[in-house]
Amino acid sequence: MKWPILKLSFLLLAWGLIVNGCYSDYQLNAEDWFRKGLSSENAKDYANAIKAYTKALEIDPCYAKVYQHRGSAWTQQNDYDQAIIDFTEAIRLNPHNAEIYNLRGMALSNKNMNDLAMVDFTKAIEVNSCYADALNNRGVILARKGNYDQAIDDFNKALEVDSFYANAYYNRGVTWFNKGKLQQALDDIGKALNLRSEDLRNKMEESLLETRINNFEIE
Repeated sequence: MKWPILKLSFLLLAWGLIVNGCYSDYQLNAEDWFRKGLSSENAKDYANAIKAYTKALEIDPCYAKVYQHRGSAWTQQNDYDQAIIDFTEAIRLNPHNAEIYNLRGMALSNKNMNDLAMVDFTKAIEVNSCYADALNNRGVILARKGNYDQAIDDFNKALEVDSFYANAYYNRGVTWFNKGKLQQALDDIGKALNLRSEDLRNKMEESLLETRINNFEIE
């Protein structure tokens, strides 16, 4: 009569070893892995973030948010090809998310694929006309192409949405400079200097020493 009790005890012990031992990770669901990845990403541990996001996608391959965050982690590691692949899948699963179009546009821009980046920034703005980052980023692409008036229009719109947007002031200042409008350039870059960190302040001061400013801020 004792055997069933012993058998049950053995099974409970074995289950406890699996849960509490080296196999415990298999008990995590996709959301758990996503949270682990997010924690690593926030700690700037992008390699482990990617591993956790990959685990989440093995469990749930239709988890759009995980593709988005893994794409961002790839971007932080300068692996823009992998980032673009993940952002593209995230867009397929969630085609009405302006942020993902903006993120893919940034990755494309980092590969100097400016025409495709422009398409993504424009799509992000179509989804959300008040998306300041996408307006700023499209302005950068327009300025790189020499379309300064259109670029300034986008920076203006970004600043209408967020009047404290330092990058938009900086980029508009750079564009004014390239148009030969020195006073407007100084005014905008001065506003950016008052809003941004010491690192950007030093960067701007170095840029002003150049004969022509060509360095724009993508965000």
